[in-house]
Amino acid sequence: MKKEKIEILKEWIAEHKYCYAMLYLAFYLVVFFALDFTMEPRYILHCALDDRIPFCEYFIVFYFAWYPAFFLSLVWYMLRDKEDFQQLWFIMFNGITFCLICYVLFPNGLNLREEVPNRNIFCVLVNLVRGVDAPVNVCPSIHVSSSVSILLVTARSKLFKEHRGRKIAIIVLMVLISISTLFVKQHSVIDVVCGAAVSLALYAIAYHTNWRKLLKGRLAVLL
Repeated sequence: MKKEKIEILKEWIAEHKYCYAMLYLAFYLVVFFALDFTMEPRYILHCALDDRIPFCEYFIVFYFAWYPAFFLSLVWYMLRDKEDFQQLWFIMFNGITFCLICYVLFPNGLNLREEVPNRNIFCVLVNLVRGVDAPVNVCPSIHVSSSVSILLVTARSKLFKEHRGRKIAIIVLMVLISISTLFVKQHSVIDVVCGAAVSLALYAIAYHTNWRKLLKGRLAVLL
């Protein structure tokens, strides 16, 4: 039975070669954490709006929601609709790549964090995130850029034609994930605006140019 399942999976991958785009995630994780542990910020980001946004540990729930939403949205679109998946990886992965390049060229960081006592489980989760994610390489925000990517593709997807409620729920969740980065002081307003701008720019390219024609012959396996 196990061998049969493996064979079925191999056959599915052979018929849906565009799923190889998911291998980019390995590259992203390696580069992100390599930069996270080696880069020293030269530019500390801050704006007046950052001081007006109060810390609220309860938003850590939405901040954590990004992790399953990021991966599951890719898998769901990959299995359900080739075109939507291609649009999503084009916006999301190119956005991540642009963010990583910015971190190398303009090493940046934050100085917004204040000590948070472990008064409840939400504060514990905040400190857990802070323990593994240093306040460096924050602008543009990958958290926001990828969330806006999911929001934009979902808003355009035909898969939700008869499921308007689900579409709205996903869009609201992506908005909450994006603003959660501000309330748990993981990002500045500058990071959020820049992260959203990256995805909006790539959205315009994805839906208003024939980018597939440009990639044919180079990355044909993904198309």
